[in-house]
Amino acid sequence: MRKRLSVAKAMVVLGVTAMTVMSTGVAHAATSSMHVYHAAGNVAGTVWFNSGTSNMTKGRNSFTVKDVLCNDGWTVYAQYKKSSWNNPLVGWKYTDGVSCTGSPRELSVSISGDVSRQQFIWRGCKQSESNLKVECEDYVSDYLD
Repeated sequence: MRKRLSVAKAMVVLGVTAMTVMSTGVAHAATSSMHVYHAAGNVAGTVWFNSGTSNMTKGRNSFTVKDVLCNDGWTVYAQYKKSSWNNPLVGWKYTDGVSCTGSPRELSVSISGDVSRQQFIWRGCKQSESNLKVECEDYVSDYLD
């Protein structure tokens, strides 16, 4: 019985710790990035988030999406939640996708203008061009400024 209580207590502490981290997450950096991987481990593309005015050549609070593995049959894009990001009823939003045939291709899109600092979550994804299957990386927490 004592062991079960210890396990239950550990689970509660773990849950509270996870919620604290999620609710007080720190932006990765002015610019953060993530690779989008194929199952074999090779990089299909890269997604960058440029917080605030960190890279105005790409736009304020913008994503840059780059497909680096051409002719693989996948489109790379970013998926994000700006408001009420921790509410499961709020749906994901998407940037346009990019796919290349020949040489790597990228696009940039601003998702917000000048706003009060707010937390949001995002992740890099890819979608099959043949059967529309979607695969996403784990999400990260960042800030719009």
